[in-house]
Amino acid sequence: MDIFRAGGRFVMEFPRVGLSQEWKSNTPREVIAQEGLCVQIPCHYNHPSHLVNQPRDGVWFRHEEDGRSPIVFHSKDHNHELPQFRNRTWLSGDLKGGDCSLIINNIRQEDGGSYSFRIEFDNKNSYSFLPATRLNVSDFTDKPTILPAELIAGKRMDVSCTFNTTCNGTAPVLSWDTPTDIPESVSNIVTQQGVALIYTSVLTLILSVKHHGQTLTCRVRYPSVSSEQTLVLTVQYAPQNLTITSFDMITTSSISIIEGNSTVVICSVESFPASNLTWRHLNIVMNRTSSNNELWLVIPHVTSRDTGDYQCVSENEHGIVEGFITITVEGHSSMEWKVGLLGAGIALCVGLCGFFIFKCMRKSRSTGRGHSAHAEGVSSNSTSEQWNRSLTKNWKDLEMKSNPGVSSCTKDNTYANCDLVEDSVYGNI
Repeated sequence: MDIFRAGGRFVMEFPRVGLSQEWKSNTPREVIAQEGLCVQIPCHYNHPSHLVNQPRDGVWFRHEEDGRSPIVFHSKDHNHELPQFRNRTWLSGDLKGGDCSLIINNIRQEDGGSYSFRIEFDNKNSYSFLPATRLNVSDFTDKPTILPAELIAGKRMDVSCTFNTTCNGTAPVLSWDTPTDIPESVSNIVTQQGVALIYTSVLTLILSVKHHGQTLTCRVRYPSVSSEQTLVLTVQYAPQNLTITSFDMITTSSISIIEGNSTVVICSVESFPASNLTWRHLNIVMNRTSSNNELWLVIPHVTSRDTGDYQCVSENEHGIVEGFITITVEGHSSMEWKVGLLGAGIALCVGLCGFFIFKCMRKSRSTGRGHSAHAEGVSSNSTSEQWNRSLTKNWKDLEMKSNPGVSSCTKDNTYANCDLVEDSVYGNI
């Protein structure tokens, strides 16, 4: 028993021996083919040795349920073939060398049935090889295969798509669907491994970071069927867009912390594969990770020793990037001094406002007192005159004693000079 692949499937081949030991063939009991592809029914025969140099014809029949056996292939005259098989059937090998394998191209559902081979030398030397081989036609399910490749941003890469078939019928057409902005070129090749034909399409392209997560599609087409395979692009690239944020998600380059409080600073980056992230302070490693492209720096109890610059370094196999943040620590005494200075400023402002209000009120009372004294002098002349004479004399004596160089008040300017003195006295308060 032999096993072979036909139409994308493995099938079993059983030896068949005719009535004469010199007439024999090897054909499989069953072959499975996919709709739209081509299929090969393997066949090898032997004949009596005296016919080795004789001309011969090979004929393939399909056996119908109603007992008829129309010809699907005739090596001498194709006009004998059923019209629906004409130009779709041929022998894959050399009939004279004993290879009677039949190829049926562009398989259809109605092609399913039983097939047998007959070799004809002349009217006396012909032989039909039975039982027949059953051909079953299934839906087209084969898909092309996209071979894995390492995709790196900015570098020229080759991505290969392959499709295998076991017979040399209508060649499949391989094509690509790619993002429209990718520079690309395509080359196609065909190779053979045993009975399999391998069709390969090589896509050469240059990807960028923005293509990460997009798709490439390889499609295989036959005249009546098609299928496709899609690849999600995993583009590798160096770390980029490193950001440092505080716990409240504010991106910043410096923060100020009160001594004794806690703080959290988050470093995040974009890269593929994931970067190794490291926090450093004073060239000392504070924290590190190799996953998630994010690393937290937690300082639970800030002291003055935590003041300074902190460095976040992100690195993968394609590159490195770093960022910095400055942490300033403020002590409690500094805060108390600031609060005290603010209180003193407020007290000074209140005191100055009170002083100016008091001064204005005092001057207002002084002006009122002068007007009242003058009114009383007008209403009582005799008393005022007597009082004024006495005041003038006393004032003159006081002035002469205190300052002999200053002239005394005269009768006519007594009130004027005394008002000036009073104003001067009150004004200096």
